[in-house]
Amino acid sequence: MDTHLTFRHMESTDAIKDYTENKLEKIKKYVQEPLDIHVIFSKERFQYLIEINLSGNGLELHAEDRNEDLYAAIDLVMDKVERQLRRLRDKRKNKKSPSSDRSFKPAVLEQDMSQKTPKIVKSKAFVATPLTITEAIDELEGDSKTFLVFTSAETSRINVLYKRGDGNFGLIDPTE
Repeated sequence: MDTHLTFRHMESTDAIKDYTENKLEKIKKYVQEPLDIHVIFSKERFQYLIEINLSGNGLELHAEDRNEDLYAAIDLVMDKVERQLRRLRDKRKNKKSPSSDRSFKPAVLEQDMSQKTPKIVKSKAFVATPLTITEAIDELEGDSKTFLVFTSAETSRINVLYKRGDGNFGLIDPTE
């Protein structure tokens, strides 16, 4: 986060800066992207006006508050910012359609499975030897493989024999 503090009609002190920085740390739990934060402190007559502008990665937020006590004004405006960010995060979390094109990302990390396309990670060539169904069962029983691709000796078509969860076998015999 890139933070800028501006003081108008009042003196800047390390205590005010530290207090504000500590309050801004709360924002990190709502966003994971770097943001530009501009905090403007100003004094008008007997009241302090605090404005906070957040911007970056498709996010634009503004909050301001007034109070006679400077620290109370900072607390109030931070509550407003936090409420806006929480509302935005919850709205995006509850949205059922894919997220919009805005690049603001909430801090809650979510995997979007709709964008992943399946791909072939391994390919293997083999010779489908001619076997009878009983020979294929005998070969599959003595092996740790879960399926066997072979050429049927009776029909000369490619068949797949597989082990089922109940201990039996299944046969896939394509028809022409």
